[in-house]
Amino acid sequence: MAFRLFGKKKLPAAQTTSRLTSLPQTIAQEDPIQSKEKIISGRRFLSNEDYVFPKDFPESERLNFQHFFLRSLLKGNYAAPFSVSARAILDVGCGTGIWVRELAQEFPNAHVTGVDLEVSTISASSLLNCHYVSANVVQGLPFPDQQFDFVHQRLLVAALPAKDWPRAVSELVRVTKKGGWVELVDAADAFVKTGPLTEKMMGWWRLAGAKTGFDASQLTRLDLFLLNAGLQSVKQEVVPVPLSWGGHVGDLMGKDMLAIFGNLRALVCTRLQLVSQKEFDQTLDALPTEWAAYQTQFHFFVAYGQKV
Repeated sequence: MAFRLFGKKKLPAAQTTSRLTSLPQTIAQEDPIQSKEKIISGRRFLSNEDYVFPKDFPESERLNFQHFFLRSLLKGNYAAPFSVSARAILDVGCGTGIWVRELAQEFPNAHVTGVDLEVSTISASSLLNCHYVSANVVQGLPFPDQQFDFVHQRLLVAALPAKDWPRAVSELVRVTKKGGWVELVDAADAFVKTGPLTEKMMGWWRLAGAKTGFDASQLTRLDLFLLNAGLQSVKQEVVPVPLSWGGHVGDLMGKDMLAIFGNLRALVCTRLQLVSQKEFDQTLDALPTEWAAYQTQFHFFVAYGQKV
């Protein structure tokens, strides 16, 4: 299905700023998972989890930047047609917690819960209708069956190995109420009109994926995960975005993609030693020029379905 802009209320311009934002003062949260950390090339990583991206301040800034960009692109924070009377909302893989806070503001009569591997550094909020819980969706969410009206999961492409996706989606469905909705938003290795440098970078990522169990290519069919988990009224939409061309949106997407590829440096250069850091950085630096020349596009995928 081709992408169409979702019919959400457009947010004020002041709320769709694309600047990188800093995290406010942090507060202690419920964080039973004591994740050990390691420092690679100056970046902080969780050493006892599958998540291959850093967990540090620069990555938090990127995630907030990415959130504002996606919200502007999709004309809102969600696509599923869940009821405005929803009283319980869940975000799995909540990152900095920014989506949780915005949904808590949009639905003041609902309680919004965020789940992530590590939540003790999520920014503080004065909102009383949101909180955060540390958990790993693959190991099981710490909630009873049929608790939430809407369950949202976004961009766990670098967090869930291929074998874990069916289990993770089943957990999302388990905690969703009958009549409730589950939404997945993610990115695959889906580029259109690629040049040799992009293919080289993606070759490193695919080789790293083969060694670590990740397979981004399966995320082009998020709808199949939902269908296989028993959901109905499933829809999927493809969101094509220009990379470093096509105006403001392309510029933002290019910056985000460069940061995403930069996150892979430690994995492919240091941990797996697939390529030298010099060659990796030279390739990375040259990508925007190639994207503009080839008019490369990147695809996001949005899928949702209802539990009956």
